[in-house]
Amino acid sequence: MGAATPLARKHEIKLYITAENTEQALQFFKLDEHRAKKRTVVFFDTAEQSLAASHLILRAREGGKGRTDSTVKLRAFEDLTELSDAELKIQPEQDWTNEAEPVHSRSMDRESVAKGLLEKVISGEAAPSELFSKEQHDLVNARMKDFDWEDLHLYGPVEVKVWRKKWMLDGFPEAVTVELWQLQKNGKTLDILEVSAKAKAENDEIAKDLARQFFAATRAAGLGEPGDNTKTRIVLDFYQP
Repeated sequence: MGAATPLARKHEIKLYITAENTEQALQFFKLDEHRAKKRTVVFFDTAEQSLAASHLILRAREGGKGRTDSTVKLRAFEDLTELSDAELKIQPEQDWTNEAEPVHSRSMDRESVAKGLLEKVISGEAAPSELFSKEQHDLVNARMKDFDWEDLHLYGPVEVKVWRKKWMLDGFPEAVTVELWQLQKNGKTLDILEVSAKAKAENDEIAKDLARQFFAATRAAGLGEPGDNTKTRIVLDFYQP
């Protein structure tokens, strides 16, 4: 009996469009002609961003009709950090923000967050820890011993538009989606326009080839060059208390 074919790993390829290329992107995708869904997204970390320093991301988001979910994500280069037993049980994915090397991520989601709880956390009526399940708490505590959940600060909220339409780019085989993240704090504003694609690949070489095709296609469309930043890093820096 032959060996079983390994499961294809999930990959997400992302381009963050800089301010100088935003107008070209708006024209290329004709975003004003298409309907977008609205979401509210918040991140959580300590004032010193100790979670980020340990490669952890805590996020909650609310979509239509009050549906809310929360996520604990480990995000790091594969050889950068030793994994706990709890983390090893989670299927890894790869995030590509450039063609050189992906970042590996392992996520645990909670999709049964009580309706209205995120609004209470944003207004200070409820603690951020209530958004996360016992399993998510255990995942954080496995990496950060004796972590005090009362030290969490809210980074956000960020208003997000996610376009329903999916686009095809010349030279790239998968459909892409577009999101606009709108950050506001003390009269300052910052927009993050993201083009992304999700795909599955049987091995790392196929995944790397997909990333090359994606960034070649976005360059050809005049959308700019990939960088090293991430949405999470941009949001944490913008809302730093």
